[in-house]
Amino acid sequence: MLDNEKPDLVSIVTPPEQHFPMTMAALNRRIHTLCEKPFAMNIDEAKQMKAVADDTPVVAMVDFEFRFLPGRAYAEDLLRQNYVGEIRMAHFITQFGWRSKPEDAEWNWWSDASKGGGALGALGSHAADSLWLILGTPRRIFCDLATFVPERSGKPVTSDDSYTLLIEFESGARAVVQMSSAAGINGSHFGIYGSDGELFIPNLMATELRGGKRGDRVTATIPIPEKYRLAPEEQPLRAPFRVLVNRMIHAIDNRLPSPSPNFDDGAKSQIILDAARESARQGTWVEVVRT
Repeated sequence: MLDNEKPDLVSIVTPPEQHFPMTMAALNRRIHTLCEKPFAMNIDEAKQMKAVADDTPVVAMVDFEFRFLPGRAYAEDLLRQNYVGEIRMAHFITQFGWRSKPEDAEWNWWSDASKGGGALGALGSHAADSLWLILGTPRRIFCDLATFVPERSGKPVTSDDSYTLLIEFESGARAVVQMSSAAGINGSHFGIYGSDGELFIPNLMATELRGGKRGDRVTATIPIPEKYRLAPEEQPLRAPFRVLVNRMIHAIDNRLPSPSPNFDDGAKSQIILDAARESARQGTWVEVVRT
């Protein structure tokens, strides 16, 4: 298809096991590439994808669209302005209810670890991206994977539907991440806490932002400036996805380097996912090796 149609851009939205061969096929033909997350099946694939993208005159990005939600984008700017001071702790708690019972979803690749299914890859890749962006390079990781719904459509589920992740960063900061696709109801909280204050996003779509400074002793709603706000759409993630795609188109049209989130960001998230899975296998803390 790539040889016959010769597209300008390929968007890869397959199950994760196909990301590597499809991405390499596009890059080897010098086609601009947008890859879904989780970026790859493992860091070896991710490193090869990044290396080829770095050596090819194309724009290559990863769909970490949550970065562009209003509260997330403004919070990141406030953190760069040292709003909370030295970051010491973060927590990222997200629960979904759309796979809490066997009848909620049929068995498919989501239930198959060999195809890249599972909550850690689907949800944890976003958390990994956000936390590396905000807190910097991780030093070590502890992870516990859980499967609360062990069977779907009469077939065994081999992937995780929930996980708890602890991360210690080179800065000394710590983060706690707990996510599930098998909870009874949807909910999300994302907080960053530092020596001089805190920022807190109380919902998944980051339409609100709360915060406070140490001297205030209380938190309050922080108005999100208009420039960060997105036009409402029927599918709420479509709006931040448009921001990402527009960044990509601008880079393509102006022959610019791949803007973030790019394949370097994808490889970073994969480093955390690989370390988390290794920790779950060993049942112990795992040092993060950035290669």
